[in-house]
Amino acid sequence: MQTLQSLEYEELYSHYNKYLSEFLPYSSNNRYTDLITLPESIGSGMISRTRVRPGMEIIIADCRMRDVHTMQLHGNLPMVDLTFWIQGNIEILHSGTQEQISPGLGHLTFGLEQQLELKYAAGVPITICEIRLATALFDELMDELGHARYSFALILDGRENRIFHQSILPKVQSILQDIRSHPFAGPMRKMFLEGKTLELLALWFQQTLFEDEVSAQRGGIRLRKEDIARVREASEILEKRMEQPPSLLELSKLAGISDSKLKSGFRELFGTTVFGYLKEKRLYKAKELLEMERINVCDAAIMVGYSNPSHFAAIFRERFGCNPREWIIESKRL
Repeated sequence: MQTLQSLEYEELYSHYNKYLSEFLPYSSNNRYTDLITLPESIGSGMISRTRVRPGMEIIIADCRMRDVHTMQLHGNLPMVDLTFWIQGNIEILHSGTQEQISPGLGHLTFGLEQQLELKYAAGVPITICEIRLATALFDELMDELGHARYSFALILDGRENRIFHQSILPKVQSILQDIRSHPFAGPMRKMFLEGKTLELLALWFQQTLFEDEVSAQRGGIRLRKEDIARVREASEILEKRMEQPPSLLELSKLAGISDSKLKSGFRELFGTTVFGYLKEKRLYKAKELLEMERINVCDAAIMVGYSNPSHFAAIFRERFGCNPREWIIESKRL
């Protein structure tokens, strides 16, 4: 006999097919993963969909649309959705509000129903990683974590939808890269993706839902909620000005926070120093440029703020295990 909970899990799986119907038929790689190859009339690339456990699936899209493409998402199945926009510019129309999504953003969405319109640009590489949770499973996870007060219903608090926005931090970028480049297949792939999916959820829940409960203390300094917002503002300034970043003191003034709180805040929120955060963002941006734009190593180094290509190549190799030229060759094979 099926329980309400098991029915909800099955609905989550069947619910997505109607949105992917224009890309079907798909092939089932194994009993866990469905693979969709985009037809030439629409574009190129693939979408994989893996059921990592009942009520939890991860969808990875690496594709390119031939023409401007619009997808309508309308449904009334309650769910929790965590989407990472890795590559590509996408326009979203949500509840009458239009938003331009740029790479490097993550959205944690709680919704009773979906009313979305997604518009994809023509000829632009698109990479998206999406985690979908049945609401019953989300509530189970919150209960296991001792956060039952963060149930799906209590988070919505009478609203139809609620969205938490967050920049993709270096730790999360690293996990997403692992997901896209892992060597596993079959049951091992499913096991690997389940672990990485739970890791992503843990980091994102900590950064969004449980932010107020983070003990943001280091060296006797406690970060208030407004201080956390200023630290995040400082991180956005660094990302926008990575080619010519401000000094630590200038950055603290721009963000309206003391340099001591700025340093401790980066340690607490991002797990690294201000310089370490900048270094990670530069390297991932350079890797993205090498992959997407097919530019040379010297130009990529300069565009992210490195005047010495040899130094850039050395730290790139240290971070990613290959030098930039090798990465260009590898990306052309994808």
